Amino acid sequence: MKAESDSQHIIKREISQCPPGHVITADYFYYDTEPGDPSELAIICGGHEKCAADFMIRRSNYPHYVIKYTLRGKGVFRIYGKVHPLQAGVISGFAPGEAHEYRADEQNPMEHIFFVFTGRQAGELLRKSTLDRRGAFAISDYEKIQSLVETILKNGFEKNEYSQPLCAGYLRVLLLEVASMASQSEEYRPISLETYRTCRKYIHENFSAITSPGEAAEACYVNVRYMSRLFKKYSQTTPHEYITRLKLNKAGRLLLNSNQTISQIAQSLGFYDPYHFSRSFKKFFGASPQQYRNIHL
Repeated sequence: MKAESDSQHIIKREISQCPPGHVITADYFYYDTEPGDPSELAIICGGHEKCAADFMIRRSNYPHYVIKYTLRGKGVFRIYGKVHPLQAGVISGFAPGEAHEYRADEQNPMEHIFFVFTGRQAGELLRKSTLDRRGAFAISDYEKIQSLVETILKNGFEKNEYSQPLCAGYLRVLLLEVASMASQSEEYRPISLETYRTCRKYIHENFSAITSPGEAAEACYVNVRYMSRLFKKYSQTTPHEYITRLKLNKAGRLLLNSNQTISQIAQSLGFYDPYHFSRSFKKFFGASPQQYRNIHL
C-alpha cells in the first residue's frame, strides 16, 4: 500500500471530521489513489451520509471531481450561480476548482451517496454527463442509476484485490448512463443533436444501399456539409468514414456467415469496384477479404 498523500488526509478530515450534527450516520471507504494518478479513471474515496438538519458544506476550490446521488430527503445545491433542489433521484457533481455549496433541508434532510475521483478521462466523462455545465438534474431512470451507485459503494467497502478497478469501471458506466439520459432530456437537447441523430438513424437503417454521404443528407433534408460538421461534432468522424465502417463490418460478417462470393458481397454493399472493396477491407481488417475468410473459417 502507498503512503497516503497530504491531499488524501485533507479529504479525510473534511468528510469524516465535520462539526457534530452535520451527519447523523455515515460510512466511508478510501483507496490509495494519488492526486496525479495516471489511470484513465480512479476513485479516491466515497461514502454514504445521512445528513442532519444543519448539514452544510461550502467550498471555493475543491481539488477533485465529485458526483453525488440523492437517495431520499431534500436539500439544495448551489453552483454556477444557480440553486438546484435536491431530492430522491437527483444527481449532482462538479469539476475541480468550482465553488459550490450543499445544504440540507431542515425539515427533511437529504441522504446521499458520493464519490470523489480523478484520472485522465475524468473531465471528459463529467463533460459528457453534462454535470460540468448543469450542476444537477433529475434522473429519468433512477432505479438503474441507484443500482449502479449502490454497486460502486458495495465494492468500495469490500476492498478485495479487484475492488478498485471494479469501482472505476462501474463509475465509467454510471457517468456514461447519466450522459445518455442527459442527451435524451428535452430541455437539454439542441436542434443540431436531433438533426445528427436523424441522419445517423437513416444511415444505420440504409447503409448497405447508400453510395455516398450526399444520398443520406438529401434523404434527411440537410446540406451534406452541415451533416459532416454534425458528425465531426458528435462522433468525431465523417459520414463517409461512418458509412464505410458499417459496410465493412457487415462484409466481414457475411464472409464468415454466408456462401456469397466476395464479388457478390461487395456489390450488395455498394462496392462496384472489387479492387476498391479489397483495398478498403484490407486497410480496415488488416487482411484481404479472401485471407479473412480463410483465416477465420
